[in-house]
Amino acid sequence: MPTPGQATVRYGGNTPCVEVRCGSRIIVLDAGTGIRELGLELEQQGVTRMDLLLSHFHMDHLQGFPFFTLSYQAGTQIDVHLASLGVGHALSEPFDKLMESPHFPVPFQDLGADIRFHEMNGRSQLGDVTLKSFPVNHPGGCTAFRLEYAGKTLVYLTDHEPYASAEDQLVLEFTRGADLLIREAQYTAEEYQQKRGWGHSSFDAAASDAIVAGVGSLALYHHEPQHDDLFLELQLDALKSRYGSSALDIFLAREGQFVELA
Repeated sequence: MPTPGQATVRYGGNTPCVEVRCGSRIIVLDAGTGIRELGLELEQQGVTRMDLLLSHFHMDHLQGFPFFTLSYQAGTQIDVHLASLGVGHALSEPFDKLMESPHFPVPFQDLGADIRFHEMNGRSQLGDVTLKSFPVNHPGGCTAFRLEYAGKTLVYLTDHEPYASAEDQLVLEFTRGADLLIREAQYTAEEYQQKRGWGHSSFDAAASDAIVAGVGSLALYHHEPQHDDLFLELQLDALKSRYGSSALDIFLAREGQFVELA
């Protein structure tokens, strides 16, 4: 859920949304409440084409879409990449339900943009960007994304709980050698003991897995709503103390942050 207020001004109170620029290609990861301000900025820039990648359909990753102004603009093309809900379910179903009456006054089918849906199949090409997808461990399912462009790699791995089995090695291989890993780190080790099975990860799991996978930088992401700025910074300091001997660069993802992979 969004967490506005003075205690979260440094790391932000919006739910998940990340913009990625690969040359002229604009790729947006998830459509949480952060996509509202992003849409206003892209509209000012005259953007008329973008790709939207959805990790899954839980409310915090989709709830900003009805307020994404580009979706109302005729002449705009939005290519949505997502996993299927299964046989008998249209790819657009999560959006149809999100914006149906009485929850929202504008039905999804009335939006002005040309919105096209593409089922994720493990690997696809978005212009010069190679997109790979991989299922991870979360109630109802979730998809991780690996973007490879111009010799650099970004991995987006949110809403994932380690399996504590051989399947963890497959996730590690998916993140292997990423220049930047955006990885959820929702709980402390103590909190995680009370949250097993909820589909989320700990600070330590994120850091230790990134080190094993040879990741360059780790952005700790998907902050627990109960964790304010001060708490997050204390956790980061403790994490750096525990893993400081590694070459891994660890930082807290923050709203408006810009990271260039060059």
